[in-house]
Amino acid sequence: MRCFFPNPGSVVLGIIAFLCIGLLGCHSITARQEAQPLAGNKNQPLDVQEKTYSYFCTGYFYMLEKNWEDAARYFEKALQLDNSSEKILRHLATCYFQLGKNEKAVNFIKKLAEMKPHEFNVHYTLATLYEIGGKYQDAIVEYENARRCKITKLDHVFLADTLYRLANLYMQEGMMEKGAECYKSMLDMKLVNEPAKIYYEIGRRYFEKNDIKNALEYFLLVKKADPNLNFANFYLTLCYDALNDYSHAINEGKAFLEKEPNNWIMHFALSDIYRKIHDESKRNEEIEKTQEILRKNVDAGSKNPKEYFLLSQIYRSQHRIGKAIAVIENMKLIPLDKETSRDVHFLLANLYYESQEFDRVEEELYMTVKLDPDFHEANNFLGYLFVENNKNLDEAIRLISKALKAQPKNGAYLDSLGWAYYKKAQKERKDNYLVMALEKLREAVQFAEEPDIYEHMGDVYYSLGYWDEAIKAFEEAKVLYKEIFNHGTKLKNITAKLEKIGRLISLEETILKVTVNHREVENSNQP
Repeated sequence: MRCFFPNPGSVVLGIIAFLCIGLLGCHSITARQEAQPLAGNKNQPLDVQEKTYSYFCTGYFYMLEKNWEDAARYFEKALQLDNSSEKILRHLATCYFQLGKNEKAVNFIKKLAEMKPHEFNVHYTLATLYEIGGKYQDAIVEYENARRCKITKLDHVFLADTLYRLANLYMQEGMMEKGAECYKSMLDMKLVNEPAKIYYEIGRRYFEKNDIKNALEYFLLVKKADPNLNFANFYLTLCYDALNDYSHAINEGKAFLEKEPNNWIMHFALSDIYRKIHDESKRNEEIEKTQEILRKNVDAGSKNPKEYFLLSQIYRSQHRIGKAIAVIENMKLIPLDKETSRDVHFLLANLYYESQEFDRVEEELYMTVKLDPDFHEANNFLGYLFVENNKNLDEAIRLISKALKAQPKNGAYLDSLGWAYYKKAQKERKDNYLVMALEKLREAVQFAEEPDIYEHMGDVYYSLGYWDEAIKAFEEAKVLYKEIFNHGTKLKNITAKLEKIGRLISLEETILKVTVNHREVENSNQP
């Protein structure tokens, strides 16, 4: 999608343009009479005016050389002698802005605003400085002050920018209606020639705030104002999809693809819509198109990480794990930022786990936590991998505990820690670890009703000799496993454990009966 207006960073140009207005001072000593009006107080003694002018000219020449510090120093001296000079205040604001000292620049512009309360450029500049500093409420106030000022034709460009930035700030702060009103003002005042672009901006903002109905209204206006703008069809597809109006969503998606047939994003979006209406044939058709476009892009050396991730996801859903791995391995060859590189290694760890290449899993997880030591998903995964392989148990407990600090109510992480304590109890033959394991597993099941957790609880209960509780936990696991596709092996294991406990209970009852009978016989034989 294209952007139609400058981003907030371009505000710097506007500030500099304003601050440089009136930089016409001391080109030569012969210009003295022309520059003399820089003094705000004309009733000053002549020697004070001369001194003020001297400091001003020195500061000005330093400014021409972009020596902002020395320029500011001399302008400050001039201001001490004449604190009401607009020109000195402007120049000081310029210097401090160039030095990155925005707070000082703001202070001088505020003084100008007091002196020139009805001047558009002063309020516009103050607002943009506030915006740069993240003081959005103050920026809103000053942009509103600016739009109420009388403007010249020269100011129209800045007024359009003012209304645009004000609209963005209002919407950013959740005041959608006020933001929309600013955009509409741009249309009413004929500050823009293409209304479709304004409607697009309003629609996009509503869409970002998940206000889909209002977003739809404005994207329809975009389409009406300029039917050739293809991005209107794109967003209309998303809006209709979000509103469960799948028929209109499909029509808009097809209209978009007539102009951009190789747009994999839309093909993938349509595949999901067809999934929702249970049209598997068309869903598969769109998935195939998505896959083919992505494969060509990736083979051509695409630099877009999203294309690699999605293609890998498609292969994974098709149980073609080798293909999925190859795609992500190739992704390592393109430039990646640190966060994306971390995600690449973590995804590879998951894929290698599915293909049972456990050495590669550990290797990729080590790379993941090296790039991001606080990545809790990787810490838990690596810790659980150690537990499953019954090695590095202390390190496993440390890693899982670190993950739990990030998400203390994560049932999967609590299960991992409980299972780690169970393994440690087995290895060191210490029942206190079994008690700790049971405590964590009981906590885990409060946040996640997962069959693995109940199975782990059953194993701990069994080890503690609580067979009735173990049976209840295994039975619960069995019910949940039956709801999950392709868990036949798990069900067999659970059934075997239940049968084992049943035999033990039966044996215990038999031994108890024999003991009772033996005692009865002994008692009957006594005189």
